[in-house]
Amino acid sequence: MDRALKMVYYDEADVEHDIFAQLNLALKNFRGIGMPRDESATRRILDQIHRQSRAFAAVCYGFMRSKGIGVSRDSGEGQQWYREAAYWFREEAQSGQGTSASNLGYLYAKGLGVPENADMAAEWFREAADRGSPVATYNLGVCYLNGWGVQQDDRKAVKLLQSACDHNDIAAASVLAYLYLEGRGVKRDPGKSFEYNLRAARAGSVEAASALGYAFGVGLGAERNIEASISWFELAAGEGDAYAQANLAMYFCHSSELKLFNRGWQMLSLACDQGDVSAKYQMTQILIFGVKHREPDYGKALDLAMDLAELGHPGGYHLIGVMYEHGLGVPVDMKRAAGWYERAARKGSANGQSALGRLYAIGNGVEQDNVQAYYWLKMATPAHSTHAHREFDAVRARMTIDEIRRADQLFISDPAPRRAHVGLRTVE
Repeated sequence: MDRALKMVYYDEADVEHDIFAQLNLALKNFRGIGMPRDESATRRILDQIHRQSRAFAAVCYGFMRSKGIGVSRDSGEGQQWYREAAYWFREEAQSGQGTSASNLGYLYAKGLGVPENADMAAEWFREAADRGSPVATYNLGVCYLNGWGVQQDDRKAVKLLQSACDHNDIAAASVLAYLYLEGRGVKRDPGKSFEYNLRAARAGSVEAASALGYAFGVGLGAERNIEASISWFELAAGEGDAYAQANLAMYFCHSSELKLFNRGWQMLSLACDQGDVSAKYQMTQILIFGVKHREPDYGKALDLAMDLAELGHPGGYHLIGVMYEHGLGVPVDMKRAAGWYERAARKGSANGQSALGRLYAIGNGVEQDNVQAYYWLKMATPAHSTHAHREFDAVRARMTIDEIRRADQLFISDPAPRRAHVGLRTVE
């Protein structure tokens, strides 16, 4: 899973601000993407960035020109402004400013105003990290995590990200939460993942707030708490996070109150019109299973699920499998259902992994196989008190010691199907 690099400045209180996160929020306000159109909010964000320095003013102009915010869109002129930003960041970096060296590395990583060059980006990040820049340490950790300009190395990534986190870098805490959930470079630990997300969210990370909404919604690393889930999703949704908006809309759509349902359905519809895959996934679930104020529509559901599948979205694969398993708008076909579940499972869908494990456990659509059932159900069970976890316990109870040994070895040796959180698991 690719993690984002960042370009930052620090305000008078030494609080970090991610420039491109702010610029993208300004763009969402300007175009009304995931929130009401608000040009005054756009201006406030852009003015704040513009005041920081000549380099950041140039970045601001480059983004405005490249995206057409308040001016005609012109990618060529946008690149000219980014070139000016690179000049000033280089000047500041050569005078010993570590954050500026890291920001110059960001421009090389993205090819903004300078040729895209991952090796050069990593060199600038390393130089800045050696000067003690937490953001550069974070960016270098991300490079090791993704193999950008350096040889991919999860353990080096964890070491660098932990160092950045120890210096209060909130993005590093958010990425460490992901690594502990996935078991990359560290022992898998949903509880520790939750703790890092909570730390990052309290410090202002929108991504971490959205992740907490999911964690509370399914009981991942903490007790299941729907009120807390809604609260964290609302916080992230207010900052334009599409994943949070889609899941928040899902809660509203399941409400018995027509007013809340209408609000949720409108949120989903607007997000779908903008091509947001999380919203499409949630809407597909509603169209398959129905809710109090909306009857199922299998034809539309299958169209949306197929659209998601064409985009490689694991939730689309899973939901098509559900339709074939239960004969919802299509004939019952367990082999097809198993095939779609496997595609979802290998893409990281916990729902797909759970469903495939269940089919292996009972031998429906696939040949009965306790080892495969154990493997897929264990892959799908980071949270206790779920159907998948109970099914895992049931399968394990009837296995021989040799079968358990082989299943555990398979789980260790084949880490490919990482979980992909495609939305709250409303159907087990």
